[in-house]
Amino acid sequence: MRRLILALLFPAALHAQDIVCDKGDTEVLRLEFTGNASFPSAMLANGIATTPSTWARRWLHLFGTRYCLDPAELPRDVLRLVVFYRNHGFLDAAVDTVVTHPSPAQAAIRFAITEGPPTRVRALWITGLETVPTREAIERSLPLRIGGPFDRLALAAARDTLARRLRNSGYPDADVLVNYETDAEQRTAAVTFAAMPGARSRIGAVAVQVRPYRAAPKVDTAVVRRLTGLTGGSWYRQQDLERAKRTLYGTQLFSQVAVEPDTGVARADSAVRVAVRVAEGPMQSARVGGGWGTLDCFRAYGDYSHLNVGGSATRVDLRARVSKIGVGRPLDGFEQLCSSDARADAFGGDLNYSTGVTITPPVSARAAVQPSLTLFSERRSEYNAYLRTTPIGGALSLARSTGHRTQNASYTLEYGDTRSSPAFLCAVFNLCADADQAALLRRQRLAVLGVSFTDEKTDNPTSPRRGTVLRGEVRHASQEVGSDSRLQFTRFTLDGAAYLPLGTDVVLAARLRVGAVLGPISLGSAGDAYVPVQERLYAGGATTVRGFRQNELGPVVYNTAAYDTVRADGTHGGDPADPTQVVYFRANPATAGGRTIPTGGNAMLVANLEARVRSPVLADVLQLAFFADAGRVWNSGTATSLNLGAVQWTPGVGARVRTLVGLIRVDIGYNPYQRASGAAYFDTPIAVGGQLFCVSPSNMLRVTKAAAGSATGQLQQATGGCASDFTPPRERSVLKRLAFQFSIGQAF
Repeated sequence: MRRLILALLFPAALHAQDIVCDKGDTEVLRLEFTGNASFPSAMLANGIATTPSTWARRWLHLFGTRYCLDPAELPRDVLRLVVFYRNHGFLDAAVDTVVTHPSPAQAAIRFAITEGPPTRVRALWITGLETVPTREAIERSLPLRIGGPFDRLALAAARDTLARRLRNSGYPDADVLVNYETDAEQRTAAVTFAAMPGARSRIGAVAVQVRPYRAAPKVDTAVVRRLTGLTGGSWYRQQDLERAKRTLYGTQLFSQVAVEPDTGVARADSAVRVAVRVAEGPMQSARVGGGWGTLDCFRAYGDYSHLNVGGSATRVDLRARVSKIGVGRPLDGFEQLCSSDARADAFGGDLNYSTGVTITPPVSARAAVQPSLTLFSERRSEYNAYLRTTPIGGALSLARSTGHRTQNASYTLEYGDTRSSPAFLCAVFNLCADADQAALLRRQRLAVLGVSFTDEKTDNPTSPRRGTVLRGEVRHASQEVGSDSRLQFTRFTLDGAAYLPLGTDVVLAARLRVGAVLGPISLGSAGDAYVPVQERLYAGGATTVRGFRQNELGPVVYNTAAYDTVRADGTHGGDPADPTQVVYFRANPATAGGRTIPTGGNAMLVANLEARVRSPVLADVLQLAFFADAGRVWNSGTATSLNLGAVQWTPGVGARVRTLVGLIRVDIGYNPYQRASGAAYFDTPIAVGGQLFCVSPSNMLRVTKAAAGSATGQLQQATGGCASDFTPPRERSVLKRLAFQFSIGQAF
């Protein structure tokens, strides 16, 4: 009898081996449910042993896993379904089976369900709470309600809810009994919860016992007691004990934690003695590692943490990150081992690094926020867009975590400079002269006040199958918060994702990401104020729209490899040194080569839809993906000028491989679009003057030669805007329209 009950409750655990096919067994081709109006078929299928073959086996007939019919399990599945329905209030439910054979070796199973009307709760009483001062709050919104189905699971949940609420109101010994009567003819039930609160108590002494990791204890008992946040004289609440336990575990100082009423001592004056028992773990940890990335080439990292500096539970974390090894000075010289993308990055010639120290003081379980202070120095680049160097910076943050929700407020102050392409600065900030660009790129003080939140409700933080994630952030810089007068902006981003399982083999994932930057568009729009290059919005690449190369979705400018000299009448040729001739520099639209420079924008939209499918081969380590990404980045003066018709989408396929270092992802996106039009520039080598010329196809900025002895006789171009009408040659090869993305972890 005991084995039969276990088989009904845990079919997969006890009988999974029985549905694997042996020679001569009948394969389960289809599994269907009919008549199940109250519960989805997927929920019912999860509770029975009979399992159909995987989709790859059913449709491709070459790969995947075959599952076969177990004649002994089929009648038990009927019982499981009946028990399921009766536990949910459908006492008259009946289940029949229909087995058909599309072929001699295959079977299609259909469970025909007659649900019948549910038994409903006609009366619900709660006794024993007459002397409880928080009675109204304890009785509010129970899982079982009058008029609802007489659901046994909801009945048990309501009992547990009442008991827990009593224990959180000062009644540590509270218990609740359940009694019910059913009327089969009327299909109704009357339920009584009999509460036994016991004596209302306060917390008395808090006794702490520390078991050392090695030798003598490193954490003083007074520190542990302060971390729990438990104080004598306050009303006993079970949730306070659970919160204290989470806080102690959260310090990572202890391998084992127990916080519970001490039942080994007699209570005095209705006071509950709380016993806190902890086992220390290692107080220090270190790790090093490295890897290779498409844009980073070789990279390395090292982390060191001391969890109990000075014996006060103060945590100190040291970190160091280095990337661009192989192409970045002074650790260059291995360019051939790096990808062509890493070699082509205009700002990859310097080693990227990040070093920092973070100090996190201990905070009691009653504290609402966790403060931390970080000091850092870094150099980081964005592919073909900019290089940001910060010799010194600091950040003060206040973090609050409540279950699946986290909130963070931060203040960051850094002193550094941002180097970008002359063409970028000319196109975005209308600064084309060397002197103007030098003023823009000097080291400045950037102070940013930020607020962010995360609401994560998923079943797995790294590769979820179901649930939702919502993230948002606001960043503000101005003189009022301590920033340089030139650096002023307010940036908003919002990112939401949802995950839905479609059976056991497929997960549908969707994401929507939007962003906006409010502030001066360029230097010319608001005096000398501007939005820093690193605070602009970018899209395209492994985590946004995968059919585009990194950051190349949206506004771009081009550095061309060559240009033509054109006379005023449109004919080629001409001499800028001849004052009688009007000469322009223009790039031929058919010109290949050069470099694409993403300029980013102040408005962004990215949407992703992805089906993650269990692989028909090596299913335990390999996952396939089919996706469609859409998005756009605008650089617009007003939100009303955004053209949603310009949104571009790219389809693609990918694979994810589970490894010891995480999920390694390879995606291939197909881009059917002509590359975006933008302003075209030509940078002359520094050896011959290092000048920047507008060479857009419709450029009308005249080029002349300075008089001898003036500015060393260099060429000079008239001032003015550079037309954004250069379009690189269209890629005709299908292979060159593919964008290959390599990364670690899911795209979102």
